[in-house]
Amino acid sequence: MKKMILFLSVLTMLFTSCSDDKSTKVDPDPDPKTYTIPETYNFDNVDYSKQLIQMEMLEEMKSLITNAIKNEVPISAGVLNSMFKNNGTPFVNSSLNSSEESLYLETDQLRTAFIEFYFGDINNASTTRTAANNKKGILVTKDKSQTFLVDSVGKEYLQMIEKGLWGALFYYQVAQVFTSDDKIGKNIDNKTIIEGKGTQMQHNWDQAFGYFGATLDFPKLNNDIKYVAKLSDDRNDLLYTNKLLMKEGFLKGRAAINNNDSTGKYEAINSIRKNWELVLASTAIHYLKIAKADFEDVALKHHNLTGAWILLWSIQFNPQSNGFHYENALAEIGTNFWNTTSTDIDKAIEILVNAYKLEGVQNDL
Repeated sequence: MKKMILFLSVLTMLFTSCSDDKSTKVDPDPDPKTYTIPETYNFDNVDYSKQLIQMEMLEEMKSLITNAIKNEVPISAGVLNSMFKNNGTPFVNSSLNSSEESLYLETDQLRTAFIEFYFGDINNASTTRTAANNKKGILVTKDKSQTFLVDSVGKEYLQMIEKGLWGALFYYQVAQVFTSDDKIGKNIDNKTIIEGKGTQMQHNWDQAFGYFGATLDFPKLNNDIKYVAKLSDDRNDLLYTNKLLMKEGFLKGRAAINNNDSTGKYEAINSIRKNWELVLASTAIHYLKIAKADFEDVALKHHNLTGAWILLWSIQFNPQSNGFHYENALAEIGTNFWNTTSTDIDKAIEILVNAYKLEGVQNDL
């Protein structure tokens, strides 16, 4: 009997070791570390000023598009490209022009062409002509309160550019650059402290946090948050995403780095990558539900379909992505929103709900 138990134990360990595991591998510390994870990001020597500059650049790009739509004037691809690459003096804020930051250089170089395509396409899109299938132009909501500029297949230019950079720049930098071993691995200096920046490893981690769009006091306070931090806060009541991304993510990781805890650091990385994706997917479901509810308001339908589509597209930047469910959902939505049906939306929602195990909350998303 003892031999049989031993055999089963060995067999169990064998199957366990051979199972697929997409998570970042953890190199256990010889001794468990004990320390306190704070409630906010008010650590010593935090600096993510580069990320704040990049976000200001994106905000000016967004303002250029929204003001052009409001004032019914053309949008220049040349100016957008100059903003993207920080060439010349394209920004109203002169300090941005003189900075060394470039959205283009920080964007995944395999996806810069995706963003630049929309710069070129928006260049000859009329801000006065009503859009239709295969015709660029504006869509106005039934209550006349909102106006959106869409391309020939009904995708909203502003969201494709802005939220496209949330994925191709922000998520890419967090998931593939600043949480990689090239930035926070064992060979990165975590001893030499530079005043205002901390160690090199601490500084790299702080820059990852900078792309989240949160303030130092988040999630204790949610004033002035934006981008994915705002999306996380919106989903928090149902999915506890603030805890998963902050307490078990950015806060835990910085505290782990402070205490030379590599196990805690890699656990935090896994939580950030996984739950940033969860925020994108669950928010996409939310947008899809609004698109279906407002299906007869063409402007709102296209606005929300675009929001869902580009957030799902952004999941690709997680190297530990939850399979290809987002691609299946995108296929159901389709590439031409003028042809997207309520049934297509339902199918996309079903794929995402099942993939992310959201059956218990799907009615409230």
